[in-house]
Amino acid sequence: MAHKFVAIWKLGTLPEFAVIQSKTADATKAPNIIGKENARKTSAANKKEIKDAAIYWLSPRDLDGDIFVDAKNLTTESFAVLKILNNLDSDRIQINPHNFINEIEQLKSYFDTPIDAVHAFYTMVAYWDITSKASVNEAGDEIRVIGFNGNKFSDPINLHPHKVNDLVRFINTKYIFTNEGSGLTVDHYFSRFDEVMAKIDPEYVKQHGIFFTDSNLSKFALWYAKYHFPGNINENYIVFDPAGGSGNLVSSWRGKLKHKIVSELQPDLLRTIERRMKVDPFHIETGFTIVPKTSENKGLNFLDRSGAEYLSELKKELSLKNIKLDKPIAFLLNPPYKNTDENVKEREKTEAAYEIHPSIYELTGEDAGKERYLAFLGQILNIAKEQEKEGLHPVVLIFTPTSWLIPRPTYVEFRNVWDKYFRFHSGFLTTSNEFFKIEGRWPLAFTIWNYEHNEKAKPNIVKVHDLTHFSHSDLDRITWTQTDEVLDILLNKMLKKSRKVRMDNSRGDIRENLPLIIRDGKNVRQPRLNLYRNKTKDEEGHKVVSGFPLDDDRHQRIKAPHGFVDGSFIGFMDDNTPVRLRQEPCKRLSNYPDRVWLQLRPTFIDTNLTKVQTGPQDKYAYSAYDLQSGKATMSWFAITKALNGNYPLWVNQYDIWAPTIKPEQEKYWYSLCFAFVLAENRCVVTKFEKDNPVKGALEVFVDNPLCPTNPESFWSKTLDKEIAINCDTAKQLVDKVKELYKFWNTKYCKGQWMSNVGLHNEPYFKYFNYADFLTPHSGLVQIRKYAEKGGIADLLEKFDEVSVFTKKAKEEIHRLLVDEFKYFD
Repeated sequence: MAHKFVAIWKLGTLPEFAVIQSKTADATKAPNIIGKENARKTSAANKKEIKDAAIYWLSPRDLDGDIFVDAKNLTTESFAVLKILNNLDSDRIQINPHNFINEIEQLKSYFDTPIDAVHAFYTMVAYWDITSKASVNEAGDEIRVIGFNGNKFSDPINLHPHKVNDLVRFINTKYIFTNEGSGLTVDHYFSRFDEVMAKIDPEYVKQHGIFFTDSNLSKFALWYAKYHFPGNINENYIVFDPAGGSGNLVSSWRGKLKHKIVSELQPDLLRTIERRMKVDPFHIETGFTIVPKTSENKGLNFLDRSGAEYLSELKKELSLKNIKLDKPIAFLLNPPYKNTDENVKEREKTEAAYEIHPSIYELTGEDAGKERYLAFLGQILNIAKEQEKEGLHPVVLIFTPTSWLIPRPTYVEFRNVWDKYFRFHSGFLTTSNEFFKIEGRWPLAFTIWNYEHNEKAKPNIVKVHDLTHFSHSDLDRITWTQTDEVLDILLNKMLKKSRKVRMDNSRGDIRENLPLIIRDGKNVRQPRLNLYRNKTKDEEGHKVVSGFPLDDDRHQRIKAPHGFVDGSFIGFMDDNTPVRLRQEPCKRLSNYPDRVWLQLRPTFIDTNLTKVQTGPQDKYAYSAYDLQSGKATMSWFAITKALNGNYPLWVNQYDIWAPTIKPEQEKYWYSLCFAFVLAENRCVVTKFEKDNPVKGALEVFVDNPLCPTNPESFWSKTLDKEIAINCDTAKQLVDKVKELYKFWNTKYCKGQWMSNVGLHNEPYFKYFNYADFLTPHSGLVQIRKYAEKGGIADLLEKFDEVSVFTKKAKEEIHRLLVDEFKYFD
């Protein structure tokens, strides 16, 4: 034993070389000296052999990290050591929260499928103590674990007779570490069922949309519900979780419920929930019903039947216990978030594919209903309508993404229906991957709804506490066994530090700022332009139907045609590969440098994808062709870059909206936006050679619309005079870009074109037979690439100066948005 280090060996299991080293050490030396000498003499392989011989090992590294993932906790470990010391006669190896998943991995070798190994573990876990023994039936194909000195025994575990003796040895040489004052109970192992499945059978988890719901978040959500809910859920409702998963959520409810019902599509999960509740005295005392009975070895699909049929199933199961469903249901659930369009073959292999009842689609619409969580909401509404016929008014407490709360366009029709039946009560937002084992970082809502049917009801106003700043460790520090009074004080202090955010579309859509443009003789809001299109009948059977250069493999690689082979205008792919285009309905294409094109995405989650180029991008392309369109598009672009990765999580599912700017601040704002675009663009000067990709195609020259030294450019004719004199940041940035171009022309171009400049492998040159070139008006990305390839220090220094002022402009744009315009308030 040493500082943060404990190891326990039985002398009989120590390697012989270690015993010899111990016996031959110089006993006159200090222990630490002897230890260092022996360590130097011991090879890495022998050190590992010594460690593997230990029946317990704790090193400082084991204490690093998250105690709910792989790190250890000193309090828990002290009880683990105590248990070993109190049972020194036993040679058993301890299974604990840090290694139990690996032990289940070993169990897989005794069973036909991974899920059978998981079930075996959870069948044994509550009985597998240090005194337990494995008992085999007469037929030799069934094992029970008899534990606690013969006073408790598990359900039988079935397996092939050839594997029985191996499993008996496995059981009799190990034991599960629990409690002994540390607060670690069998329920901890059950609470990590989702985590186990993610490791043991990841495809099963992925296709079923099973997520590891943090138990502390479950406890917080249920405290929030009990504290804020106006009624008495314990007395007046029957709590029902139709998507029980591992039971984390419903198992966290510690109020004095009259009864709780748990159901699940997968019988594997139902069996786990039942085992969990059967070994928990609280749930035994308050009562619970698993629907359907696990003995039937089937689940109950929440989505493949009508609400009336599903409610009838619940009543039938409860009647077997002489319980009437005569109270309103409190739906408590964390439904799957999986979209049923994804990977149909894999879902079928894992039995995760199923039909959704038409009555649900009638509420959600088919597209929205493919989101499983929305299908769950639709079925909840169907069941609630049935309960209303009996004079009962259910409530809903549910974890979901935020898309339907805003609502996003796909969910508007469903919300129109939902809001006639349910009134929003309260809720909060948290961060998805902070508390759930899922990919991506997005806001997850827990919301509470009361059933109040009113055909003339106004749309719900959804205001939720923004708790996205809560971390796993914040909730882990809470002692949930404290009295309700103490918890109320503590948790309400945490709530008061949060703000409330309104989940709706009242902030608007930045696309509404785009000016009107003529299309087919009518004024329309400037639409986006996409380069991809459908193939025409005349193009069937042709290998080259797109406007890409002939040698570009996109002709084979990309299915949808882009542009046209004979187009006389040029657009650009992400990497600046040119594409031939024909004029589009709004007649925005031009072969002069009199406009600039911006790829602008409407949502916050795509702010990293916006860009500025000479011609239209492959999708989401908008044109700045005059001052008003320049203001609308460049303001939008500046917002995306200033807020990229730097916005509150709750806006993740929102469309970007326009800031509210006072008239006296407009000039200053747009000066910054224009200057930022001047410095942060990917415009190039190039030409698309003739007879490429087909004979007869014209040569098209492409000039740079954002060159400040070209008097014919969009910048010089339209934007340069708009830079406010009092906007120092914008003016300094513009001056630095102009200085760079003047330096470039004076020292390097000298008013001429430069050929064979080392850019022949760049996408805007490499597909053509002519020599690569640069001009006095070439794009910043081209000049920089030339400087980088040639190691031209003085030119790179000019770019560094531009970068400094670009960063200042971006920071000022962000400050205006957040502090001056109160963009997120």
